[in-house]
Amino acid sequence: MDTSKPERAPTLRQRIFEILEHGRRRDFASRIVDGFLVVLVVSNVAVVIAQSVPEVAAEYGASLHAFDRLCVIVFAIEYIARIWVAPEHPMMRGKGPLMARLRFAATPLMVIDALALVPWVLEVLFPHSALMPLTRLVRLLKLARYSPAIATIGRVIVSERRALMACVIILSGVLLAAAAVMLAIEGRAQPERLGDMPKTMWWAAAMLAKIGGGETEPVTALGRIVAAITVMLGIFCFALPVAIIGRGFYEEIRRRDFVITFAMVARVPLFSKLDAAAIADLVSMLRARTVTPGTTLMRQGDRGDAMYFIASGSVEVSTDTLTVHLSEGDFFGEMALLSKEPRTATVTAESSTDLLVLEVDDFLRLLDRLPAFKEHIQQVARARRQGTVRGS
Repeated sequence: MDTSKPERAPTLRQRIFEILEHGRRRDFASRIVDGFLVVLVVSNVAVVIAQSVPEVAAEYGASLHAFDRLCVIVFAIEYIARIWVAPEHPMMRGKGPLMARLRFAATPLMVIDALALVPWVLEVLFPHSALMPLTRLVRLLKLARYSPAIATIGRVIVSERRALMACVIILSGVLLAAAAVMLAIEGRAQPERLGDMPKTMWWAAAMLAKIGGGETEPVTALGRIVAAITVMLGIFCFALPVAIIGRGFYEEIRRRDFVITFAMVARVPLFSKLDAAAIADLVSMLRARTVTPGTTLMRQGDRGDAMYFIASGSVEVSTDTLTVHLSEGDFFGEMALLSKEPRTATVTAESSTDLLVLEVDDFLRLLDRLPAFKEHIQQVARARRQGTVRGS
Protein backbone atom coordinates (compact mmCIF):
# COMPACT_ATOMS: atom_id res chain seq x y z
CA MET A 1 0.00 0.00 0.00
CA ASP A 2 1.37 3.38 -0.98
CA THR A 3 1.20 5.75 1.99
CA SER A 4 2.95 8.68 0.34
CA LYS A 5 1.16 12.02 0.48
CA PRO A 6 -0.41 13.28 -2.75
CA GLU A 7 1.55 16.01 -4.47
CA ARG A 8 0.18 19.53 -4.13
CA ALA A 9 -1.15 20.99 -7.36
CA PRO A 10 1.25 23.59 -8.77
CA THR A 11 0.25 27.24 -8.80
CA LEU A 12 -0.34 29.10 -12.06
CA ARG A 13 3.14 30.63 -11.94
CA GLN A 14 4.74 27.25 -11.23
CA ARG A 15 2.83 25.65 -14.08
CA ILE A 16 3.85 28.35 -16.55
CA PHE A 17 7.45 27.97 -15.37
CA GLU A 18 7.31 24.22 -16.05
CA ILE A 19 5.98 24.88 -19.55
CA LEU A 20 8.37 27.68 -20.48
CA GLU A 21 11.54 26.74 -18.62
CA HIS A 22 11.18 22.92 -18.72
CA GLY A 23 10.66 21.38 -15.31
CA ARG A 24 12.12 18.09 -14.16
CA ARG A 25 10.52 16.29 -17.10
CA ARG A 26 9.19 18.07 -20.16
CA ASP A 27 5.48 17.43 -20.67
CA PHE A 28 3.21 17.64 -23.68
CA ALA A 29 2.30 21.31 -23.16
CA SER A 30 5.97 22.28 -22.98
CA ARG A 31 6.74 20.50 -26.25
CA ILE A 32 3.77 22.18 -27.96
CA VAL A 33 4.83 25.66 -26.81
CA ASP A 34 8.45 25.03 -27.83
CA GLY A 35 7.41 23.75 -31.24
CA PHE A 36 5.12 26.73 -31.80
CA LEU A 37 7.85 29.23 -30.88
CA VAL A 38 10.46 27.50 -33.06
CA VAL A 39 8.10 27.58 -36.06
CA LEU A 40 7.32 31.24 -35.35
CA VAL A 41 11.03 32.19 -35.19
CA VAL A 42 11.87 30.35 -38.43
CA SER A 43 8.79 31.82 -40.16
CA ASN A 44 9.68 35.32 -39.04
CA VAL A 45 13.20 34.99 -40.46
CA ALA A 46 11.75 33.61 -43.71
CA VAL A 47 9.43 36.64 -43.90
CA VAL A 48 12.40 39.01 -43.52
CA ILE A 49 14.16 37.26 -46.41
CA ALA A 50 10.99 37.34 -48.53
CA GLN A 51 10.46 41.05 -47.91
CA SER A 52 13.88 41.78 -49.39
CA VAL A 53 12.55 40.64 -52.79
CA PRO A 54 10.90 43.69 -54.43
CA GLU A 55 8.22 41.68 -56.25
CA VAL A 56 7.19 39.82 -53.07
CA ALA A 57 7.23 43.00 -50.99
CA ALA A 58 5.05 44.82 -53.54
CA GLU A 59 2.40 42.09 -53.66
CA TYR A 60 2.39 40.71 -50.10
CA GLY A 61 4.05 43.52 -48.14
CA ALA A 62 1.03 44.35 -45.99
CA SER A 63 0.39 40.71 -45.02
CA LEU A 64 4.04 40.06 -44.24
CA HIS A 65 4.20 43.23 -42.14
CA ALA A 66 1.09 42.14 -40.20
CA PHE A 67 2.63 38.71 -39.59
CA ASP A 68 5.81 40.33 -38.27
CA ARG A 69 3.78 42.44 -35.83
CA LEU A 70 1.98 39.27 -34.67
CA CYS A 71 5.38 37.65 -34.02
CA VAL A 72 6.48 40.69 -32.03
CA ILE A 73 3.37 40.44 -29.83
CA VAL A 74 3.98 36.72 -29.19
CA PHE A 75 7.67 37.27 -28.43
CA ALA A 76 6.80 40.13 -26.05
CA ILE A 77 4.25 37.97 -24.21
CA GLU A 78 6.81 35.17 -23.97
CA TYR A 79 9.46 37.54 -22.59
CA ILE A 80 7.11 39.03 -19.99
CA ALA A 81 5.94 35.55 -18.95
CA ARG A 82 9.53 34.34 -18.48
CA ILE A 83 10.31 37.39 -16.35
CA TRP A 84 7.16 36.80 -14.27
CA VAL A 85 8.02 33.16 -13.50
CA ALA A 86 11.70 33.89 -12.76
CA PRO A 87 11.25 33.53 -8.93
CA GLU A 88 10.32 29.86 -9.53
CA HIS A 89 13.73 29.13 -11.04
CA PRO A 90 15.81 27.00 -8.61
CA MET A 91 18.82 29.31 -9.03
CA MET A 92 16.73 32.38 -8.22
CA ARG A 93 14.86 31.19 -5.14
CA GLY A 94 15.51 33.06 -1.93
CA LYS A 95 16.61 36.25 -3.71
CA GLY A 96 13.30 38.09 -3.56
CA PRO A 97 10.93 38.52 -6.56
CA LEU A 98 12.46 41.78 -7.83
CA MET A 99 16.08 40.68 -7.54
CA ALA A 100 15.28 37.27 -9.04
CA ARG A 101 13.66 38.88 -12.06
CA LEU A 102 16.50 41.37 -12.55
CA ARG A 103 19.17 38.67 -12.36
CA PHE A 104 17.17 36.36 -14.61
CA ALA A 105 16.76 39.14 -17.20
CA ALA A 106 20.56 39.41 -17.36
CA THR A 107 21.07 35.74 -18.31
CA PRO A 108 22.32 35.16 -21.89
CA LEU A 109 19.13 33.57 -23.22
CA MET A 110 16.96 36.33 -21.77
CA VAL A 111 19.25 38.95 -23.30
CA ILE A 112 18.72 37.25 -26.67
CA ASP A 113 14.94 37.33 -26.10
CA ALA A 114 15.20 41.06 -25.36
CA LEU A 115 17.28 41.63 -28.51
CA ALA A 116 14.52 39.95 -30.52
CA LEU A 117 12.23 42.86 -29.57
CA VAL A 118 14.78 45.60 -30.37
CA PRO A 119 14.17 45.56 -34.17
CA TRP A 120 10.59 46.67 -33.59
CA VAL A 121 11.81 49.62 -31.52
CA LEU A 122 14.37 50.54 -34.19
CA GLU A 123 11.73 50.44 -36.92
CA VAL A 124 9.55 52.79 -34.88
CA LEU A 125 12.44 55.21 -34.36
CA PHE A 126 13.73 54.97 -37.95
CA PRO A 127 10.64 54.16 -40.06
CA HIS A 128 12.21 55.19 -43.38
CA SER A 129 15.43 53.19 -43.07
CA ALA A 130 15.67 50.27 -45.47
CA LEU A 131 18.22 48.54 -43.22
CA MET A 132 16.08 48.39 -40.07
CA PRO A 133 13.90 45.44 -41.20
CA LEU A 134 17.08 43.37 -41.66
CA THR A 135 17.77 43.69 -37.92
CA ARG A 136 14.91 41.21 -37.40
CA LEU A 137 17.35 38.47 -38.44
CA VAL A 138 18.75 38.63 -34.90
CA ARG A 139 15.65 36.66 -33.85
CA LEU A 140 17.26 33.55 -35.30
CA LEU A 141 19.42 33.51 -32.15
CA LYS A 142 16.29 32.59 -30.16
CA LEU A 143 16.70 29.05 -31.51
CA ALA A 144 19.65 28.63 -29.13
CA ARG A 145 17.10 28.19 -26.32
CA TYR A 146 15.62 25.14 -28.02
CA SER A 147 18.89 23.52 -29.14
CA PRO A 148 20.92 22.02 -26.28
CA ALA A 149 23.84 21.53 -28.70
CA ILE A 150 24.00 25.27 -29.51
CA ALA A 151 23.77 26.16 -25.83
CA THR A 152 26.52 23.66 -25.06
CA ILE A 153 28.79 25.16 -27.71
CA GLY A 154 28.16 28.61 -26.22
CA ARG A 155 29.19 27.40 -22.77
CA VAL A 156 32.27 25.73 -24.25
CA ILE A 157 33.36 28.96 -25.94
CA VAL A 158 32.88 30.89 -22.69
CA SER A 159 34.78 28.33 -20.62
CA GLU A 160 37.64 28.10 -23.15
CA ARG A 161 37.77 31.83 -23.90
CA ARG A 162 41.32 32.27 -22.57
CA ALA A 163 42.74 29.46 -24.69
CA LEU A 164 40.80 30.68 -27.73
CA MET A 165 42.06 34.22 -27.16
CA ALA A 166 45.60 32.83 -27.13
CA CYS A 167 44.85 31.20 -30.50
CA VAL A 168 43.68 34.55 -31.87
CA ILE A 169 46.92 36.19 -30.68
CA ILE A 170 49.02 33.43 -32.25
CA LEU A 171 47.10 33.70 -35.52
CA SER A 172 47.51 37.49 -35.54
CA GLY A 173 51.23 37.15 -34.88
CA VAL A 174 51.68 34.63 -37.69
CA LEU A 175 49.66 36.80 -40.06
CA LEU A 176 51.72 39.92 -39.31
CA ALA A 177 55.02 38.02 -39.50
CA ALA A 178 54.13 36.43 -42.86
CA ALA A 179 52.95 39.79 -44.21
CA ALA A 180 56.14 41.57 -43.09
CA VAL A 181 58.43 38.90 -44.54
CA MET A 182 56.53 38.85 -47.83
CA LEU A 183 56.71 42.65 -48.04
CA ALA A 184 60.46 42.51 -47.58
CA ILE A 185 60.88 39.76 -50.19
CA GLU A 186 58.23 40.56 -52.82
CA GLY A 187 57.54 44.24 -52.21
CA ARG A 188 59.88 45.52 -54.92
CA ALA A 189 59.12 42.69 -57.36
CA GLN A 190 55.32 43.21 -57.15
CA PRO A 191 54.67 46.72 -55.83
CA GLU A 192 51.12 46.79 -57.22
CA ARG A 193 50.09 43.61 -55.38
CA LEU A 194 52.51 43.27 -52.48
CA GLY A 195 53.92 46.75 -52.12
CA ASP A 196 52.57 47.65 -48.65
CA MET A 197 51.49 45.98 -45.39
CA PRO A 198 47.72 46.03 -46.01
CA LYS A 199 48.22 44.21 -49.31
CA THR A 200 50.59 41.61 -47.85
CA MET A 201 48.30 41.15 -44.84
CA TRP A 202 45.44 40.34 -47.22
CA TRP A 203 47.71 37.86 -49.02
CA ALA A 204 48.81 36.30 -45.71
CA ALA A 205 45.18 35.95 -44.55
CA ALA A 206 44.28 34.21 -47.82
CA MET A 207 47.23 31.85 -47.49
CA LEU A 208 46.48 31.05 -43.84
CA ALA A 209 42.78 30.42 -44.50
CA LYS A 210 43.15 28.27 -47.60
CA ILE A 211 45.71 26.79 -49.95
CA GLY A 212 46.57 29.46 -52.50
CA GLY A 213 46.64 33.23 -52.46
CA GLY A 214 44.32 33.97 -55.34
CA GLU A 215 45.84 35.84 -58.26
CA THR A 216 48.78 37.04 -56.16
CA GLU A 217 51.63 34.53 -56.36
CA PRO A 218 55.25 34.95 -55.30
CA VAL A 219 57.64 35.42 -58.21
CA THR A 220 60.86 34.75 -56.28
CA ALA A 221 62.11 31.40 -55.00
CA LEU A 222 62.36 32.71 -51.45
CA GLY A 223 58.83 34.10 -51.68
CA ARG A 224 57.49 30.68 -52.70
CA ILE A 225 59.24 29.08 -49.72
CA VAL A 226 57.62 31.64 -47.40
CA ALA A 227 54.24 30.95 -49.02
CA ALA A 228 54.60 27.22 -48.41
CA ILE A 229 55.56 27.78 -44.77
CA THR A 230 52.60 30.17 -44.38
CA VAL A 231 50.18 27.52 -45.67
CA MET A 232 51.51 24.95 -43.20
CA LEU A 233 51.29 27.45 -40.34
CA GLY A 234 47.69 28.16 -41.37
CA ILE A 235 46.81 24.48 -40.90
CA PHE A 236 48.27 24.62 -37.39
CA CYS A 237 46.60 27.93 -36.50
CA PHE A 238 43.13 26.71 -37.49
CA ALA A 239 43.52 23.18 -36.13
CA LEU A 240 44.46 24.45 -32.67
CA PRO A 241 41.13 26.19 -31.82
CA VAL A 242 39.21 23.26 -33.33
CA ALA A 243 41.03 20.89 -30.95
CA ILE A 244 40.38 23.22 -27.99
CA ILE A 245 36.65 23.49 -28.77
CA GLY A 246 36.40 19.73 -29.36
CA ARG A 247 38.02 18.96 -26.01
CA GLY A 248 35.87 21.57 -24.27
CA PHE A 249 32.73 20.12 -25.87
CA TYR A 250 33.64 16.65 -24.58
CA GLU A 251 34.28 17.96 -21.07
CA GLU A 252 31.02 19.94 -21.09
CA ILE A 253 29.04 16.84 -22.03
CA ARG A 254 30.75 14.83 -19.30
CA ARG A 255 30.06 17.58 -16.77
CA ARG A 256 26.41 17.83 -17.78
CA ASP A 257 25.91 14.06 -17.66
CA PHE A 258 27.54 13.96 -14.21
CA VAL A 259 25.25 16.69 -12.85
CA ILE A 260 22.13 15.04 -14.29
CA THR A 261 23.08 11.62 -12.98
CA PHE A 262 24.06 13.04 -9.58
CA ALA A 263 20.65 14.72 -9.22
CA MET A 264 18.85 11.55 -10.28
CA VAL A 265 20.82 9.39 -7.81
CA ALA A 266 20.05 11.79 -4.97
CA ARG A 267 16.31 11.45 -5.68
CA VAL A 268 16.30 7.65 -5.25
CA PRO A 269 15.28 6.85 -1.64
CA LEU A 270 17.68 3.92 -1.48
CA PHE A 271 20.61 6.34 -1.95
CA SER A 272 19.15 9.41 -0.23
CA LYS A 273 21.07 8.81 3.02
CA LEU A 274 24.45 8.54 1.33
CA ASP A 275 26.84 11.46 1.60
CA ALA A 276 27.94 13.49 -1.43
CA ALA A 277 31.21 11.57 -1.79
CA ALA A 278 29.40 8.22 -1.88
CA ILE A 279 26.84 9.53 -4.39
CA ALA A 280 29.64 10.88 -6.57
CA ASP A 281 31.24 7.43 -6.46
CA LEU A 282 27.92 5.88 -7.48
CA VAL A 283 27.63 8.22 -10.44
CA SER A 284 30.64 6.55 -12.03
CA MET A 285 28.77 3.23 -11.93
CA LEU A 286 25.26 4.34 -12.89
CA ARG A 287 24.19 5.36 -16.37
CA ALA A 288 21.28 7.76 -16.85
CA ARG A 289 18.67 6.79 -19.42
CA THR A 290 15.37 8.40 -20.43
CA VAL A 291 12.71 6.32 -22.18
CA THR A 292 9.43 7.24 -23.86
CA PRO A 293 6.02 5.76 -22.97
CA GLY A 294 5.57 2.24 -24.32
CA THR A 295 9.26 1.35 -24.34
CA THR A 296 9.91 -2.26 -23.34
CA LEU A 297 12.83 -2.26 -20.90
CA MET A 298 13.10 -6.00 -20.45
CA ARG A 299 11.20 -9.13 -21.48
CA GLN A 300 10.38 -12.26 -19.55
CA GLY A 301 12.96 -14.95 -20.30
CA ASP A 302 15.75 -12.52 -21.24
CA ARG A 303 19.17 -12.79 -19.63
CA GLY A 304 19.65 -10.40 -16.73
CA ASP A 305 22.42 -7.91 -17.46
CA ALA A 306 21.41 -4.84 -15.40
CA MET A 307 19.05 -3.50 -12.76
CA TYR A 308 17.15 -0.22 -12.96
CA PHE A 309 16.27 2.57 -10.52
CA ILE A 310 13.33 4.87 -11.31
CA ALA A 311 14.30 8.51 -10.76
CA SER A 312 11.00 9.77 -12.18
CA GLY A 313 8.08 8.35 -14.13
CA SER A 314 6.46 4.93 -13.86
CA VAL A 315 6.69 1.43 -15.35
CA GLU A 316 4.45 -1.64 -15.56
CA VAL A 317 5.81 -5.00 -14.43
CA SER A 318 3.93 -7.97 -15.90
CA THR A 319 4.34 -11.65 -15.03
CA ASP A 320 2.24 -14.67 -15.96
CA THR A 321 -0.05 -14.08 -12.99
CA LEU A 322 0.48 -10.52 -11.81
CA THR A 323 0.75 -6.93 -13.03
CA VAL A 324 2.32 -4.28 -10.81
CA HIS A 325 3.04 -0.59 -11.32
CA LEU A 326 6.31 0.89 -10.04
CA SER A 327 7.04 4.62 -9.80
CA GLU A 328 9.65 7.09 -8.60
CA GLY A 329 12.03 5.60 -6.04
CA ASP A 330 11.33 1.97 -6.96
CA PHE A 331 13.76 -0.38 -8.65
CA PHE A 332 13.53 -3.58 -10.68
CA GLY A 333 15.69 -6.14 -12.47
CA GLU A 334 17.64 -7.21 -9.40
CA MET A 335 16.15 -10.70 -9.07
CA ALA A 336 17.76 -12.03 -12.26
CA LEU A 337 21.14 -10.65 -11.16
CA LEU A 338 20.92 -12.26 -7.72
CA SER A 339 19.66 -15.64 -8.93
CA LYS A 340 21.56 -15.60 -12.27
CA GLU A 341 18.38 -16.87 -13.88
CA PRO A 342 16.35 -15.46 -16.82
CA ARG A 343 14.03 -12.52 -16.29
CA THR A 344 10.75 -13.43 -14.62
CA ALA A 345 8.76 -10.40 -15.83
CA THR A 346 8.29 -7.98 -18.70
CA VAL A 347 8.73 -4.30 -17.84
CA THR A 348 7.25 -1.48 -19.97
CA ALA A 349 7.45 2.28 -19.43
CA GLU A 350 4.03 3.81 -18.76
CA SER A 351 5.20 7.42 -19.11
CA SER A 352 8.32 9.36 -19.93
CA THR A 353 10.68 7.80 -17.39
CA ASP A 354 14.13 8.71 -16.12
CA LEU A 355 16.12 5.63 -15.15
CA LEU A 356 19.47 4.86 -13.61
CA VAL A 357 20.99 1.69 -15.07
CA LEU A 358 23.41 -0.43 -13.03
CA GLU A 359 25.26 -3.05 -15.07
CA VAL A 360 25.73 -6.52 -13.59
CA ASP A 361 29.46 -6.16 -12.86
CA ASP A 362 28.91 -2.85 -11.06
CA PHE A 363 25.92 -4.38 -9.27
CA LEU A 364 28.06 -7.16 -7.79
CA ARG A 365 30.78 -4.65 -6.89
CA LEU A 366 28.21 -2.43 -5.16
CA LEU A 367 26.89 -5.34 -3.11
CA ASP A 368 30.39 -5.84 -1.70
CA ARG A 369 31.01 -2.15 -1.01
CA LEU A 370 27.64 -1.24 0.54
CA PRO A 371 26.36 -3.86 3.02
CA ALA A 372 23.18 -1.86 3.68
CA PHE A 373 22.45 -1.80 -0.05
CA LYS A 374 23.00 -5.56 -0.29
CA GLU A 375 20.70 -6.25 2.66
CA HIS A 376 17.93 -4.05 1.28
CA ILE A 377 18.13 -5.54 -2.22
CA GLN A 378 18.01 -9.10 -0.87
CA GLN A 379 15.09 -8.24 1.41
CA VAL A 380 13.07 -6.80 -1.46
CA ALA A 381 13.95 -9.75 -3.70
CA ARG A 382 12.68 -12.20 -1.05
CA ALA A 383 9.45 -10.25 -0.68
CA ARG A 384 8.93 -10.23 -4.43
CA ARG A 385 9.43 -13.98 -4.68
CA GLN A 386 6.68 -14.35 -2.10
CA GLY A 387 4.32 -12.23 -4.20
CA THR A 388 4.83 -8.74 -2.80
CA VAL A 389 6.40 -7.19 -5.86
CA ARG A 390 6.42 -3.54 -4.75
CA GLY A 391 9.08 -2.56 -2.27
CA SER A 392 11.69 0.11 -2.09
